[in-house]
Amino acid sequence: MGVGSDRYRVIVAEDDDAYLEALSEVLEHDGRFEVVGRARNGKEVVDLAARLDADVVVMDIEMPVLDGVQATRLLREREPDLPIVAISGHDYEERVFEIREAGAVDYVRKARIEEDLVLTLEALIAQHH
Repeated sequence: MGVGSDRYRVIVAEDDDAYLEALSEVLEHDGRFEVVGRARNGKEVVDLAARLDADVVVMDIEMPVLDGVQATRLLREREPDLPIVAISGHDYEERVFEIREAGAVDYVRKARIEEDLVLTLEALIAQHH
């Protein structure tokens, strides 16, 4: 957990504003997560991760400027201990494979965000703390 906080600090990367808001609400509603940064493209998420002391990144695969796969590769190089959970609205197995190969530790389909995201983050945080 971030210093001086009893909540896990999350950066959310998602290019759709409405979905970004929905994601933030799911996390904040749980009570254990605080959204400390919001990015609308892969470049923004890499920049935010360098400045913010986050515990985890939730990364959309399809984004402009840098997509989630490229941003995940960069984050692995620059922030090797920062876990990344990929999300996507598509069921492209090869894109999921690509982002896992790039360093994402898990994947959640957007259709299952409300059911699966918090559970996935709980399991991830239990492994890393």
